[in-house]
Amino acid sequence: MALLRAIGRALEHLGNRGFPHSTRFVKEYVLPLWRWYLAGTLTVLLTNWLSVLVPTLMADALDTMRAGEPGAAADALKIGVLGLSIIVVRTLSRVWFFTPGRLAESQLRERFFSKLVRLQPSFYARYPTGDLLSRATSDMSFARALAGFAFMQAFNVVGTLVMGVGKMLSLSPALTLTVAVPCAVAYWGVSRATPQLMARQRVAQKQLGALADELLSTFQGVATVQGFCAEDQFIARLDAKAADLRESNLAMTKLRVAAFPLLTVAGGVATWGLLAFGAPAVRSGQLSAGQLAAFIALVGFIVIPMRMLGWLLPVFQRAEASLERIWLVVDEAVDRPDAGIAKVPPASGPTLTFTNLRFAFGDAPDRPVLDGVTATIPGGSTVGVYGPVGSGKSTLLRLLSRLVNPPPGTIFVDGVDIRELDLNLWRQQLCVVAQTPFLFSESVQENIGFGASREAVMAAARAAALGPDLETLPAGLDTVVGERGITLSGGQRQRVALARGLLRPASLVLLDDVLSAVDHKTEHELLDTLRARSEATRIVVSHRMSALVHTDLILVLDGGRLVDQGPHAELVLRPGPYRDAWETQRESEAAAAEATA
Repeated sequence: MALLRAIGRALEHLGNRGFPHSTRFVKEYVLPLWRWYLAGTLTVLLTNWLSVLVPTLMADALDTMRAGEPGAAADALKIGVLGLSIIVVRTLSRVWFFTPGRLAESQLRERFFSKLVRLQPSFYARYPTGDLLSRATSDMSFARALAGFAFMQAFNVVGTLVMGVGKMLSLSPALTLTVAVPCAVAYWGVSRATPQLMARQRVAQKQLGALADELLSTFQGVATVQGFCAEDQFIARLDAKAADLRESNLAMTKLRVAAFPLLTVAGGVATWGLLAFGAPAVRSGQLSAGQLAAFIALVGFIVIPMRMLGWLLPVFQRAEASLERIWLVVDEAVDRPDAGIAKVPPASGPTLTFTNLRFAFGDAPDRPVLDGVTATIPGGSTVGVYGPVGSGKSTLLRLLSRLVNPPPGTIFVDGVDIRELDLNLWRQQLCVVAQTPFLFSESVQENIGFGASREAVMAAARAAALGPDLETLPAGLDTVVGERGITLSGGQRQRVALARGLLRPASLVLLDDVLSAVDHKTEHELLDTLRARSEATRIVVSHRMSALVHTDLILVLDGGRLVDQGPHAELVLRPGPYRDAWETQRESEAAAAEATA
């Protein structure tokens, strides 16, 4: 434990020196796997020790042969055994470093995904999907590289330099200094380029996220792109983002080309220095020929990790930039005003009260979507919401489902501020069907049930008037609907989403214009099904006024304001937007009937 505390203090110091995000990753995910890394470190050090013995034995064998004494064959056999031992130990070192690297990556991925599914829609409005996908894939791969191969090579570099330089010092301090000077100069040059590389790496990671988002949005809307013959424009947009990323990568490559070859050049200069100063030492008898050969072999031994150092620095830089992007998501605060309060929501149809509800989205605080809405929805009633496009109908349902939190003191559920209700328990009480339903590229069964039994799914499908459609689908409930339900019609997608909502018991049903793509017969069937759920309060948003005729109460919105309310029979008798829309729809239906007669 004392060792772990010492490592923790060293990591804190390292974090303060410019790698705070990598340091946090090590403390939270790498240190708990210390037994793996301890075994890996011991095998890496053993590999280096065995590798240093090889030049020593080679020097003894060479001096023995030059002296004409026996024993060179035994030294050669020892070198062969050492070579086989190095292969075994090096393999074990990779297993004991790569395995915890994968484990650390897996744990971080789980935490990242777990946070994503808990964050509210306001977060996703700020972060494009492609950018999040880049963080979950490319950035995670750099975290894995840091926890696995990079750490192994870091220990390998340290072990190689310590043991190699230590052996060189025991042979000749003067020649060791000859080797150290060019290597130190080269490392100074590389360290000068490191801050610039880190800055450019952060830019490149953001550009990669933008490129991924462009690709994803293009693939999702490929039918629209092709339908408007806009392929060339989208290709040009993608090329522009790819060009930005290419420029950043080229700039980083130029820096590496200018700086990191210095380490290789340093090895050549060191070898030249050995020959220039070592040969006279051999002639004067201060150094044997075998020792000079061992010295040259040791230079080759430490040059390899010096070159690896040039690879390691960009990996640490990329990992730091990637982990910074990952922690931004992991540390994002979940918008939960109920934290510490968490009141239990009602189990049956609640009474909803709106008190001077004014709401505007964060990017347009001066343009309220809802303004001064005051109304009461009786518990267990069926309420319609009508209004033109942009009147705030969908926003009202989003606030009730708390996909967006309303201002405090504006929405009450049985007299309790909705913000104080436990969010998870509240959503368990909801049946929410959005205006544009989202279907997964799975079977109808999976899209409705989310793990529910087949019998329950079939009952919900029939309640949503989906039974006849299932008979026409190739595999019934087992039919895979494709990306976003592309193989289904608009009405079928709406009813699959409605069946998903009806499957679960709910005290509040929120339907956002889900009857727009069904015929009138199916509409009446669905409305009868909804009215039968007397244990719930039901709110139906619809542009089709036939869906609102038999509701208990209709709220009429216009420009975010509640301009009228009452049952259908009253609203059609007094002037206002509702009566105007009702008369317009009746005239349109009459004209359509005459045209088909």
